Amino acid sequence: MVVRQTVMVCVLAVPAYLGVWWAFSEADEPTPAAPESLFLTDYSKAAKGSCVKFTGPGEDDLGLTVIDCKGAKAALKVGTVLTNTNGECPRGEYKVLRDTRHNAALCLLPNATEGDCFELDTEDLQRSVVAKFDCAAPRANVQVVGITEESCPEEAELGVPYEEMTLCLRRVR
Repeated sequence: MVVRQTVMVCVLAVPAYLGVWWAFSEADEPTPAAPESLFLTDYSKAAKGSCVKFTGPGEDDLGLTVIDCKGAKAALKVGTVLTNTNGECPRGEYKVLRDTRHNAALCLLPNATEGDCFELDTEDLQRSVVAKFDCAAPRANVQVVGITEESCPEEAELGVPYEEMTLCLRRVR
């Protein structure tokens, strides 16, 4: 009889202990940090304002990774997410990437702040490699001298329009 009661207590105690342990163990664990980058396989899931970089060796590889906009490699920002690959970007000189598998497209613009330098073809941004560099780098060919809703300052040689702003640039090479 004593053995039966001991076994019964053990059988009931183990699930009770595991239940209490499970309930309290999740609350004590720290929340995992958000990943520094996220591979984007469905362009319709992109968020306006997030920054991206090409995942492959060049821009011909349409794999994109979402990255921190403050990073040195963050040269492109999502301006608009289109829900149709045949859709048109709003007013502007966007670099357009189309995702036919998910019927979506991204309208990308330079992730720029005043003073940033880029290598980009100002005549054809769609075909241009857009890369951010230190202004002393030989590949940097334009510098951002202003970001405005209206007209560019006098030192700007050209203005690149976008839906919500105009990127004011001057040539550095």
